Amino acid sequence: MSVKSAALAALASAYKLNGLEAAPSVVRSTKPEFGDLQCNDMMPLARAAGKNARELAASVATAAHHDVFEDVSVAGPGFLNFRLSNETIAAEATAMLGDPTLSVGKESPVRTVIDFGGPNVAKALHVGHLRSFVIGESLRRILAEIGHDVISDIHLGDWGLQMGKLLHGAAIASGWRHGDPMSFIKDFSFDEMSVEELGILYKSGNAASEDDTALAVARSLTNLLQDGHPILTAAWKRMREISLEAVSATAGQLGAHFDLFFGESDAHSEVAPMLDDLVSRGLALESDGALVIDVSGEGLPDNVPPLLLRKSDGAALYSTTDLATLRRRVRDIGAQRIIYCTDDRQALHIGSVFSAARSAGYAHGVELRHATFGTVRGWNGKPFKTRDGSTASLSDMIELALAKAAEKVKDKDSATAVGLGALKFADLSTPRKTGYVFDIDKMTSFEGRTGPYLQYAYARICSILDKAASAGIVPGVTVSVSHPSERAVLVECLWYPHSLSEAARQLEPFEIAERAYQVADTFNRFYADCAVLNGEDPPGRLATCKLVAQVIGKCLELLGMETVRRM
Repeated sequence: MSVKSAALAALASAYKLNGLEAAPSVVRSTKPEFGDLQCNDMMPLARAAGKNARELAASVATAAHHDVFEDVSVAGPGFLNFRLSNETIAAEATAMLGDPTLSVGKESPVRTVIDFGGPNVAKALHVGHLRSFVIGESLRRILAEIGHDVISDIHLGDWGLQMGKLLHGAAIASGWRHGDPMSFIKDFSFDEMSVEELGILYKSGNAASEDDTALAVARSLTNLLQDGHPILTAAWKRMREISLEAVSATAGQLGAHFDLFFGESDAHSEVAPMLDDLVSRGLALESDGALVIDVSGEGLPDNVPPLLLRKSDGAALYSTTDLATLRRRVRDIGAQRIIYCTDDRQALHIGSVFSAARSAGYAHGVELRHATFGTVRGWNGKPFKTRDGSTASLSDMIELALAKAAEKVKDKDSATAVGLGALKFADLSTPRKTGYVFDIDKMTSFEGRTGPYLQYAYARICSILDKAASAGIVPGVTVSVSHPSERAVLVECLWYPHSLSEAARQLEPFEIAERAYQVADTFNRFYADCAVLNGEDPPGRLATCKLVAQVIGKCLELLGMETVRRM
């Protein structure tokens, strides 16, 4: 039983004795000098019962006394504070030390698909993809850690009119100006091309498409591709391969894992039968020649427009393939929960797709979540750009972090881990919805709430344990509390299972980042106040160090960061 669940159990019994039928709640105390845990239920409960809140709190405190607590007290108008006994802290910490899961209970597995809101073919990864990869990967690890069956899918943007424009650009680059572009596309060599060079082709085709005649060509190429034209299909496959190779390389560098590399094209065969189904059931209706589905309700704005499924010219949109993809995930993969990890600008679109899926019965009993995130900003508060004002590429950001880390860490492998860790922790150490300022000097600092600070704390503990091993001193198998600073760091460790539970419930890696920082920060105070190897009880103090290393190490793993043993 965790310390939080012990407090809840004691409160539940005390509530029953006092005739209160509400479910109790506890949080970390906002004033540690008063206790470790705090209950704020008394004021609303007292109002509902017509009682004095402080008197009710005193009565509940008396009934809630338990051997888990050193003290249960009342503060202010009726706040209940619980101070854990040192014996309880030591016992729970010892249990964590001997448990590979760190006292984390597993949940009943839910088959979960995480959609990383993938990049588009022929477009280099940019700053927005950093957040999607880092947050999405951390969520994948967090949910898997508590027992869920997680499947990650990059969901590549590889279909629609953008492909026609890209093929149009290839024809232009091959010398085509008018007539049938097929032979020009057939003869165009994509060998040795980079995704950046594909981007140039797309820009050329997109610019040309501003002319109505050229746009008609791009649309014609799109339709022919979607009908399976062999020349266009071969060109499209090669461009897709080039883009996926680039995406996979960067994802691998960031440690983002994908089980599936599906794209919008994989849902193409689903679109026609899905639209037939929606029309036959009267859910999709014609509007000015287009096909739409009502998505009002579902928590969306009152004036939300219908979701456009097919344009008047017969073309499907990415909203159509998104809905078809969701349907396939439920039907073919057996998804019980689907999480979309994209920036908050897509909230209305994804909310509309969710509404359509529920209305159509495509997501019956399926939990649909949108893990939105804010933008990465520059020093001026605007979306982060490069010095020349263009959108920052993800590779530029990675190289910047690695170069800065190399200035501070001599070992090449360690410098890489520190640079990437700095990038990831800066992204995850603030609540995902708020966004953050990209400050390379701050995020690579070894002081403050940064990735290098945590990695250095872990390396310091490893150094202590290595010195102990060299001296023949073995960490104890039980943890004891011998100093207030030791008590403080152990309490922070004991809160890890709750942080993991909250991170999963809220889809919020920040909970793990904050737990890692609080443990590391209180450890540094413990290390300054308490001798470890030269103290009265080296095995006991080493047991505390070992537990702290396990908690920090697990947090870094869940954040997608590497641990560093020496720096």
